[in-house]
Amino acid sequence: MSKLEGTIFNIQKFSITDGVGIRTLVFMKGCPLHCLWCSNPESQNGKPEIMDVRLNCVRCENCAAACPEKAIDPASFRIDRTICSACGICAEQCYTNAKKTVGQIYTIADLMDVIIRDRVFYKNSGGGVTVGGGEPLMQAEFVAAFLESCQAVHINTAVETCGYGPWEKVQLVFHHADQIFFDLKLMDSEKHRKFTGARNSLILDNAVRMGRLGKQVVFRVPLIHGINDDAENLEQIADFVREQMKYNDNISLELLPYHSYGRDKYRWLDRHYPLNDEGTVPDEVMEAAKSFMKNKSLNLI
Repeated sequence: MSKLEGTIFNIQKFSITDGVGIRTLVFMKGCPLHCLWCSNPESQNGKPEIMDVRLNCVRCENCAAACPEKAIDPASFRIDRTICSACGICAEQCYTNAKKTVGQIYTIADLMDVIIRDRVFYKNSGGGVTVGGGEPLMQAEFVAAFLESCQAVHINTAVETCGYGPWEKVQLVFHHADQIFFDLKLMDSEKHRKFTGARNSLILDNAVRMGRLGKQVVFRVPLIHGINDDAENLEQIADFVREQMKYNDNISLELLPYHSYGRDKYRWLDRHYPLNDEGTVPDEVMEAAKSFMKNKSLNLI
């Protein structure tokens, strides 16, 4: 089996979202975008990090004593992230899980050993494995090899992606995905750069190419109030999907409401959370958006 290694920050079993049936969700670490509303900030950096869940701290001093870089203040137990190497020693010494490492290295064999244990659940429910992140395309060779290994033992595969990456890597991953969840956030390139950190030309180019692969595709639109829930953006998304996906009959669209569930994670990583609850789309706006997409003859799920 492949000797490739991948960095994963979470494996969630027995999920009934992100694909059909009972699924295992594999979250890859690292993302080329930094969306203002990101609910998994621990996914953005491709390297392991230390989360500091201070509410769990009982001030036992184990972490500060063990840290080889002396990056933990012995009075407040806060992490000086300018010198922390994320070696994980503090997390190993913390019995209350106040300090914990996010990001673990897996080989394909390691990951398949986890996945294969639940094969009976996939078989009975029609489920399988969904790889998300972060962004799976940032570890394309590993993800493609993993999906290929799943398909070799008849496990359904899906991938969640923002679509940002060179086509040769994108195609490599998509080739082994039975279903693709593809994000469309903002159609205006400058607004896309402002709110996600990158322009969208590469994403849209890859979406067009993906449409010609004949795969089952769900375009996902996370609606953020005041950012991308305006009529102009929705119209442009609808027109893009209708025009560019006309070669594929397996296209659906899903509107996702904004949530702030990841807010605590920013604090645990000593980062500022920019939106709070101000991004929540009013119910009437969400319903209007759904009606608009249905009136455009799009298959809304």
